[in-house]
Amino acid sequence: MKRANFLAAAGLLGLAGWFLFESRKLSFGTLRLPHTGFFPKILIALLLFLTLLCLAQTVRGAKAETRSEKISAEGWLRIGATLTMLVGYALVLERLGFLLSTFLLMVVLLRAVEAPPWRKVTLVALLTTLFCYTLFAWLLGVPLPAGILAI
Repeated sequence: MKRANFLAAAGLLGLAGWFLFESRKLSFGTLRLPHTGFFPKILIALLLFLTLLCLAQTVRGAKAETRSEKISAEGWLRIGATLTMLVGYALVLERLGFLLSTFLLMVVLLRAVEAPPWRKVTLVALLTTLFCYTLFAWLLGVPLPAGILAI
């Protein structure tokens, strides 16, 4: 396991180095006015930090927890259903719009995972949708599909 962790960390360090080399052409900007290189360079720094942390744990000899439990048939069914829902979300996003399709996706996912009470599902789906809309549409200025609600 130690060798596999070391090889994985070395590979990720190489990948991060290549990303860093390629992103040198992009301007970073500032926190108030980020340019095209801002997000990639932040992600590269995060990748480097986590990879170095993994490498340090591997060299130090810390054992990673491993579980060899197999995924049950029900688990595979849930994974497949989730992937199908995400593909469906992508297909109806333009037609229904961001708000409605995201709300419906969250309702279906929440009910499929644990089936909490409808009141809780509705509240979590509504808050998640509004949070995402606020973050992307208002704060970041990303144009989101309006769909049938025309919002």
